[in-house]
Amino acid sequence: MKGEGMGIRVLARIGLMSVLVASWGCISAPPTSNATPPPIADYRLAPPDVLKVIVRGAEPVIERDVSVRPDGKISFDLIGEVDVLGKTVAEIQSELDTRLREFIVAPDVTVLLTQSNSRRYYVFGEVGRIGAYPLVGEVTAVEALASAGGATFLASANGSWLSRPGAEDGGIYRVKFDDITQRGDGRTNYTLQPGDVIYVPPGISAQIGNVLRNIFYPFQQIIGLGGRLVSPGRL
Repeated sequence: MKGEGMGIRVLARIGLMSVLVASWGCISAPPTSNATPPPIADYRLAPPDVLKVIVRGAEPVIERDVSVRPDGKISFDLIGEVDVLGKTVAEIQSELDTRLREFIVAPDVTVLLTQSNSRRYYVFGEVGRIGAYPLVGEVTAVEALASAGGATFLASANGSWLSRPGAEDGGIYRVKFDDITQRGDGRTNYTLQPGDVIYVPPGISAQIGNVLRNIFYPFQQIIGLGGRLVSPGRL
């Protein structure tokens, strides 16, 4: 009788598994927006971003790597402190050019953002390396996935999505990595902005594996898989 009751429970669990697997397509991803993400706002500096400043027209040429300090300022040759907090690279370049004209007749100033330490994006799910990544320059969804080590063999790459906190239209956009990389369809290869989150979900094989593990784990002790085995010497 005990064996019969156990068999019924196993069948019931398998039946439940079938229902869960059949309905997975409806619950695997949040609702996504049909719109494309809004244009990216100009990047504005914050600590501890790093800039490279090159000034030609001086002898010798001035080239410096400068970090934005906690007070939002940088220090530069000839002109001293410059407040850069909340300013764009173009605004900083213009200000440096104006102030350096007091010391250099015709300065040719170039300002580059080399380390975006204050701005990051995040990659989670079935990827090689989940985590936060610095956003330097323009980074597309595919470049972000590559930085995270690519999708694993268990991933549903075409079922991925991008989440943009604070977006007015809900901020969740479908990203079809397989279409981008295998079919050359770049419509969902969005350019990221600070705070964006990319999630690569598990594929159906990984989902079924998780269900099977949850169903059969209670029986591991009975059938001797993964549990404490009885020593042959004690039989």
